[in-house]
Amino acid sequence: MRNLFDFILKNTHVFLFVALEIICMLFIYQSSSYRQWVINASSKEISGPFLEARATYKEYIHLKKINENLQDQNRTLISQVYNHQLHPSIEEKYTDSLQNTIFEYLKANVIENTTHLQNNYLILDKGSKDSIAADMGVISPFGIVGIVKDVSSNFSIVLSLLHNDFSISAKIVKKEVAGILVWDGVNHSKAKLKNISSVENIRIGDTVVVQHSLIFPENYPIGIVSKIDKQARGGYFVLDVFLFEKLDRVNKVWVVKNNYIGQLNELKEKVKNE
Repeated sequence: MRNLFDFILKNTHVFLFVALEIICMLFIYQSSSYRQWVINASSKEISGPFLEARATYKEYIHLKKINENLQDQNRTLISQVYNHQLHPSIEEKYTDSLQNTIFEYLKANVIENTTHLQNNYLILDKGSKDSIAADMGVISPFGIVGIVKDVSSNFSIVLSLLHNDFSISAKIVKKEVAGILVWDGVNHSKAKLKNISSVENIRIGDTVVVQHSLIFPENYPIGIVSKIDKQARGGYFVLDVFLFEKLDRVNKVWVVKNNYIGQLNELKEKVKNE
């Protein structure tokens, strides 16, 4: 403590000079609005980069939370669109008398994903304890991703759209043209729409969506027509489809739960056994 007092006594003139300089600056600052503006502008020029860096850092550390909030908002919007707004009679088709929706959308994160194999798969961080079950559809905000194949308590494995065994009924919007969507086995951004009876009214850029499905919502986006093979094979044509979802980059998905799949499967079994 004595050393501190000795240091202050020896440097009294320095501290006095600094204090007087501060007082002078205050008088100058208060004496003119123009000087205030100049000083404020100068201080902002100096502090601006630091403030921007701080804001960027704060935005970065909150990015995960922001993404989660956006995912929740997107899930809500998709649930509304694909449970309530497909056509005027949607209340009869997609909700029961108690207004329970047909589809629920369960959040999941992709923790492993392949795109370089002939039979690609994804692993999600949700399982049976999160109400995930086999044969549920998996989608992203941009398009379809795959179908749940197997589940454990905490994880599930998804048969990717980029899998030789994957197929789904799909159609071209407003063209009354439908076929079977399969992966082309080569490019992770493309699929093929097969069994097309006519290509007369089809154009490059036409949107391809889900047709009839118990595991995906009808009219959910898939991609756009990128090439039309006008040479019929076996009486049918083939279209190349550029996928909306970049499956090599997908990391957050929704698992589609059909709340009435049990009843629908029972009806299907009855028809088979008749």
